[in-house]
Amino acid sequence: MIAPSSVAPAPPGRGWTVLTGALVALTVALGIIAVPWSLTQERAVPPAPAGPRWFGSYVDVARVGATSSLTGGSPSDAVVLAFVGAVSADACTASWAGAYSLADAARVLDLDHRIARVQQGGRTVAVSFGGTGIELAGACASVGDLVSAYASVLDRYAVTTMDLDLGARSLDDPAAGDRRAQAVAQLQANRRAGGTQLAVWLTLPAGRGGLSTDGLRSVRQLQQAGVRLSGINAMTGHDDAPEGGQPRGAAAIAALTAMHDQLGRLYDELNVDLPVGGVWAIMGATPTIGRVEGEDRAFTLDDAATLNAFAQKQRLARLSMRSTNGDPACTPATDPGAGACRGALPQDDAFAAVLRRGLGAATDPTASAPPSATAPAPPASTPSPRPDP
Repeated sequence: MIAPSSVAPAPPGRGWTVLTGALVALTVALGIIAVPWSLTQERAVPPAPAGPRWFGSYVDVARVGATSSLTGGSPSDAVVLAFVGAVSADACTASWAGAYSLADAARVLDLDHRIARVQQGGRTVAVSFGGTGIELAGACASVGDLVSAYASVLDRYAVTTMDLDLGARSLDDPAAGDRRAQAVAQLQANRRAGGTQLAVWLTLPAGRGGLSTDGLRSVRQLQQAGVRLSGINAMTGHDDAPEGGQPRGAAAIAALTAMHDQLGRLYDELNVDLPVGGVWAIMGATPTIGRVEGEDRAFTLDDAATLNAFAQKQRLARLSMRSTNGDPACTPATDPGAGACRGALPQDDAFAAVLRRGLGAATDPTASAPPSATAPAPPASTPSPRPDP
């Protein structure tokens, strides 16, 4: 008879073997779950690495004095040519502010030759799309047509930096925003396939609260389409009035600080890697020098010094100003309160001298600065410069 207590015991170590097997099975199961999950976490295209910090003034091509403005400034300054838009709301053809076709600008303004001479002098030329008038992304019905319209400008002037200047009307159209994002991504892909780079800056209006909801959506659309953004440039001064009589320079800093926080959250949400220096290293600021339309308070040289000091402290990638030939100076017959002129302010070169402090030449095509471009040489029979119309 075998006593109940004499039942044969389990072989030594069997309990540990069972436990170990269970743990192995659990680990395998978790691995089966974790690997596919990790593979689904796609990272957005990272921004261009931080590079030389640059200054460049906007030049309104369609305004009087544009062509003479191309010869001014420091040899290290970039020139941001503004603004390329559509000929009309239903014509997907590039023009300078709807006033000059590209051919007309060559014939009347001698623009092709003037741009080539600026580039041969070692200065960088960027082209700003949007701004005033009808934006190409709204006029072009398809992504392919929009790619062709953008390329017609970039290729004609041998430009390797595009600036997308989006105002309220452009930002109100999400469908146009999707076309824009896909077209710019295709442009960059085409350039890479040809062994070159296309730097892309996004310029957006910013007030005390930073960027608008529509502005943030435009950043998201470009990132999700795969665009490699060099940076986001704040058009400061887009408030009804500075808070409590705040100087324009201080108001610009408030806008930049708010925008910095917004972009930090957005890039984290999109899983986008930032260069050394973080969000500041992909930000720029562009004030409108002189008076903002409808406002009595002007952006002065003191404001320019305030903004430049902040930009150097935070190491912003870019400073610009709008614009070298944008507004007339005040005369005794002009009402300073009407917002039609700059008032009793120094010349543009004085603003440029203050804003460019601490900012170097724009030379790196893979960085946040506009790249240098190898411009086509003007023909031997280059005509003499024509006066502005």
